Amino acid sequence: MIPRLEEIEKKVWEEEKLFLMKQVGILLIKNNAVKFGDYILTSGKRSPYYIDLRQTISSPITMDWIANSLTRIVVNEIGITRIDKILGVPTAGVPFATVVSQKLGIPLIYYRQARKEHGVRKKVEGILDRNDRVLIVDDLITTGESVIEAAEVVRDQGGVVNEMVVLLDREQGGEENLRQSRIEPHLLFKISDAMNWLHSVHLISDEIFKTVIRYLEEEKKGGVPSAPGG
Repeated sequence: MIPRLEEIEKKVWEEEKLFLMKQVGILLIKNNAVKFGDYILTSGKRSPYYIDLRQTISSPITMDWIANSLTRIVVNEIGITRIDKILGVPTAGVPFATVVSQKLGIPLIYYRQARKEHGVRKKVEGILDRNDRVLIVDDLITTGESVIEAAEVVRDQGGVVNEMVVLLDREQGGEENLRQSRIEPHLLFKISDAMNWLHSVHLISDEIFKTVIRYLEEEKKGGVPSAPGG
């Protein structure tokens, strides 16, 4: 039986997405954006790895690959005609949102975590019209709190937020939190997928791989301790 066109397109996108994950993963390693050790996250929890996507803004080639990947997710999983504005989450998400906005030709906005106390005292910069369908762009998901905060700001000002695109999910409950806030996340890869691939091509050692996978399993059970004083 010949596969239906929809099935072929879905399979082609799955393979393209896997290719993009591998290419971006290699560039993240080359740009020292993936670090292994003992790190303290914003939440106060310890982590055996750290993803610093701010490193990539100094590499135009890496930025272009990341933006192309996010753009392809928009095209294949959401649809350009369903988006009126693109919003970058400060600060790390704004550079990626800016390039995606340019590639898609869709206007950019961003929000201020602290409202301006002069002029018009806006929390959203750029032009946001009532009922604009806003796509949120961010670098990675941890708990999803910053994205949810951005979505609420946009909704309070009359915009509509239902979806977001993101490069990486740290698998720390963020996807579930976002869905509970009526935001569907579309991501290039999960950290476990990236680690499995990096390990399979010998870009990380057995010891690092086992440590990270153990950490992810403990995190899912809520068993990762905070740092002293965290």
